[in-house]
Amino acid sequence: MGIATQITVRVRTKDAKFLGTSMGGAFVTLRDSQTGELLSKGVTQGSTGDSEIIMNTPHERTKTLSDELTASFHAELDLEEPRHITATAFGPLAQRQSANEVSSSQWVIPGRHITAGDAWMIELRGFAVDITSPPAHSHYPAGTEQVEVRSNVIMM
Repeated sequence: MGIATQITVRVRTKDAKFLGTSMGGAFVTLRDSQTGELLSKGVTQGSTGDSEIIMNTPHERTKTLSDELTASFHAELDLEEPRHITATAFGPLAQRQSANEVSSSQWVIPGRHITAGDAWMIELRGFAVDITSPPAHSHYPAGTEQVEVRSNVIMM
């Protein structure tokens, strides 16, 4: 029997807030880096974080950007020995046309929980893009020279 080891994964968007429930969260997998064995999977849930702390306060090396309400995925692994684990995040799930994937790996020691502070934080880059016009599957007559395209673009 192994030792229960808790891991919390948070997905932070590039130089911005956390990927939370409002954007559908991020799908997270934890795998053994050497064997590919799936150890846990799930979706980040929670808030995007405190805007004042994340966006307006200068960041210090040891300062935590998240709190107990900030979006995260929690897993408990039964580890018999140290394992090199890869965490992969794919999202945002509510904006699949804009979804991106990122991975990070580290050694995890049995009984050494990765839950304190920001825990295991992964940074996801990209933009969330919504095409508002023309609607999907629009058809234009042959010879149409111009099509107006409108979109809403936000940093992830």
